[in-house]
Amino acid sequence: MNQKVEQLNEDAEAREMELRLEFEQMLQASRDKLMLYLVALVSNVADAEDLCQRISLVMWQKFSDYDRSRSFLSWACGIARFEAYNFRRARVADRMLWRNDLPELLASTLENLDQAPSHQRLSALRNCVQALPEREQSFVWQIYWEGRSFDSIAQSLGCSVRTFYNRMYLLRRRLSHCVARRSKAE
Repeated sequence: MNQKVEQLNEDAEAREMELRLEFEQMLQASRDKLMLYLVALVSNVADAEDLCQRISLVMWQKFSDYDRSRSFLSWACGIARFEAYNFRRARVADRMLWRNDLPELLASTLENLDQAPSHQRLSALRNCVQALPEREQSFVWQIYWEGRSFDSIAQSLGCSVRTFYNRMYLLRRRLSHCVARRSKAE
């Protein structure tokens, strides 16, 4: 009897190790694309890194429910969207920015990243950003790499947050269309 119980425990441990290895491999293969998606959702690389760690734990807890007939990245993005929503809701002080769909616009362009090679989309994005006027490139840099808030940039420009928000909304739409065009052309 003890041997059977011991064998069952060993089998359960082996299965747990197999699941952990499978999860880690899938996560590692999708991590870059997931990070792009998170940056689009939270508009800050440092916050996206923190959120990625949190999401990894949530995904591991839910991995037994993962339907392997679906794309792992799509499944991960679904979890990421929900977690990023909660993260932004907790972080955003200015309700005007929260009510609008600005982060969703850029995120929606990244949802199908597993449909096209990531290097093509990244190359297209890099080319599109480089084609922007220097001032707009500066805005992208300040928001996504320096983590500056819309409020601080708007204040330094001497315009309202709403005006700067609208400007970035249009810029992100242009970038989204540019990436789509360049990705199709490649």
